Amino acid sequence: MISAKVIGVFCVLAFLAISSSPSHLQAEGCENEKNIVMNKDGCYHNIERHLGDQFPKRHSHCCQTVESADVSCICRTFTAADKAKIALSKWVNVAKECGNPLHAGTNCAGYRVPLLP
Repeated sequence: MISAKVIGVFCVLAFLAISSSPSHLQAEGCENEKNIVMNKDGCYHNIERHLGDQFPKRHSHCCQTVESADVSCICRTFTAADKAKIALSKWVNVAKECGNPLHAGTNCAGYRVPLLP
C-alpha cells in the first residue's frame, strides 16, 4: 500500500511540473510585458483610448519594450477592463511603429489586424 507521504510528495512534484511548464511561464511573462505596456511610463500614453498618440518615437521607452516583446501573447492577456482603457487599433499601430508588428489577420483580443491591400 502506498503511504500518504509518498502520495503527498507525488502531488507536490506534479504541481511543480505543471506550474513551471513553459505555457505557464509564458503566460506570466506576457502578463508582465502587458503590465509594462499598460503602465504610464510604458506605452499607455500611446494606446490610451481617447488621447493616445499611436506613433511613438523608435528610441522611446515604449518602443524599447515593444520591440522585444511577444506582442501576440500580450494580445491574449488583454482583459475587458484593459480594453475599456485602451484602443486595440492603437496597440497594433504601436507594435508596427516599434518594429514588431502583429501579422495581418491576427485576432488581438477581439480586434482583427487589418489585411494589407
